[in-house]
Amino acid sequence: MGLIKVTIDRQVLRNNFREIKRLLPPSVSVGAVVKSQAYGHGMVECARVFAQEGARFLVVSLIDEGITLRESGLEEPVLLMGGIWPQEAQDCIRYGLTPVISGLQPLKALSRAATELNQEARVHIKVDTGMGRLGVPMEEWREFLDEALSYPGVVLEGLMSHFSVADSPENSDVAYTMQQMEVFKAIVEEVRKKLPHLKWIHLANSAATLQLPQTHWNLVRPGLGLYGGLRIPQINLQEAMEVSSRILHIKRVPGGRFLSYGRAFRTNRETLVAVVPVGYALGYLRSLSNRGEMLVRGERAPVIGRVCMDLTLLDVTHIPQVELGDPVILMGGKGKQRITVFEVAQWMDTITYEVFCILGGSHPGQREYVN
Repeated sequence: MGLIKVTIDRQVLRNNFREIKRLLPPSVSVGAVVKSQAYGHGMVECARVFAQEGARFLVVSLIDEGITLRESGLEEPVLLMGGIWPQEAQDCIRYGLTPVISGLQPLKALSRAATELNQEARVHIKVDTGMGRLGVPMEEWREFLDEALSYPGVVLEGLMSHFSVADSPENSDVAYTMQQMEVFKAIVEEVRKKLPHLKWIHLANSAATLQLPQTHWNLVRPGLGLYGGLRIPQINLQEAMEVSSRILHIKRVPGGRFLSYGRAFRTNRETLVAVVPVGYALGYLRSLSNRGEMLVRGERAPVIGRVCMDLTLLDVTHIPQVELGDPVILMGGKGKQRITVFEVAQWMDTITYEVFCILGGSHPGQREYVN
């Protein structure tokens, strides 16, 4: 018995890609971010959809993801945002992958591998303009670039950075985003004097792609927006993921009874309780206890008591004709009868990225695609 099912709508993915592409001039290409199993949506299948829609790059984090795309028949350029370990240099070149470089050790390894294989290693250099994570420190990029250009077999194809708070409307965060943009712009102008034919320049994530056209350059990297996890006025992005299960057990409980661990819920009337075979082991987190809701027969049923490892209780007293085996929607739905990823994120005290990843990515064997 499948405990949970994740349904991904390919047509929604296509529509989201087209909606983003509609905002861009023809000179700006899309690098579709499909890392981490496409935020729980399934990396290979989503990559196929976006490649068919015209994605210029498929963007992942790790070399294993890039190799999986190649072995699945995808031939589009693949950008490795997490870079590589030096020992992965030969595989990186053999599979035609493009790593993002933040340090000299991978560059040295790529140069050696390129010489040994008699091939070129194409790379993008990342400059840290304020994220404080990967990337060449902004104070050191000139010396780094000079050395990078001295390595035989290495072709510098792109220059990039990454925003820290582009999705935040707070005044101080907007100012920080603009500061990052200006720092990157100045670096780009200087680099272009040395490399006038530099092919790719990119900075914009989903939020910047949709709201900050001055950050586009000639390549953007939408991720969350492709899957509908971002709300932007006047842009019609929709959620492609639905997560569902079925009612495992139904019982009537008198008023005054405690339910689940910790006696965290007590019935105040006779209650019809439905047990759903989903818990925190499958990504339905304990933080949803006495907070979350699911859809049963098109109506909202509140989570009652503590979410357990494998089971969650719902109050379905108000819902007519509930039966064993009835479908239960944890996230998704049709029309106005929906549990949105934004609601689930709020109940979990987290962000939509994490909701997609844990509900979609915890059980890939139960993922299916429609349309």
